[in-house]
Amino acid sequence: MEFVDAIVLKSLDYKDSSKILYLYTEKGLLSVIAHGVKKMNSINRVLSQNGNLIRITFTKGNFPSLKEGELVNDYEMIKSDILSYTYLNHIMELVNNTISEDLDHPKMFNFLKKIFKLFNDLVDPEMLSFIFELKLLYFLGYGLNFKQCNICDKNEFLVFNVDNGGLVCKEHLSFNQESFDSDIYIQLAKLYFIDINEFKTVDLTSNQRVIIRHIIDLLFDQYVSFKTKSRKIIQQLQKY
Repeated sequence: MEFVDAIVLKSLDYKDSSKILYLYTEKGLLSVIAHGVKKMNSINRVLSQNGNLIRITFTKGNFPSLKEGELVNDYEMIKSDILSYTYLNHIMELVNNTISEDLDHPKMFNFLKKIFKLFNDLVDPEMLSFIFELKLLYFLGYGLNFKQCNICDKNEFLVFNVDNGGLVCKEHLSFNQESFDSDIYIQLAKLYFIDINEFKTVDLTSNQRVIIRHIIDLLFDQYVSFKTKSRKIIQQLQKY
């Protein structure tokens, strides 16, 4: 019997006592029916909670059913903090709605587990979200250039521009294009290239956080065209 580790991205009620679980695994996205998990005495009830890391077996077929499973981690500390949990939901919405079948799922799944652990260790949730979203862009095939001008390869008088997917010299920046100087793009690059296995916090001022959040929102508007519901809640919680 093969057990599969999975992160519960979301769940939907199904009939009277069951749920459909939307999961992410090393093999990609997976949906399973969890029969009877809404019953108070169900031994699988804990397996249906969003944000849990679980280990399960399931039937074969186009719409498999949960057979048995166990809780690996419920990330209790994340769920005790509304801001952390909202950021976590933001990340899970992105995974569920942007990742396609033909990507390196083992790599992303392993990265997600490390991000979840840092969340649970009460690392700054906003910074972790910055890191995840920037890494996700690369994972989806939208890598950012922080080396030289994207147009002429010059490495002087550079600014960061979303339309050009990274750095561009001022000579090739249109007069109406929004750009960001080195005080911002150097910090953005630190977040983009950070090694999650040797995580060290990046010192950001309040103003830099606002601008970096703005840049990442612009990048996702430009290249991904998906906005999460949780992002709107984060805006209300953080006022920007």
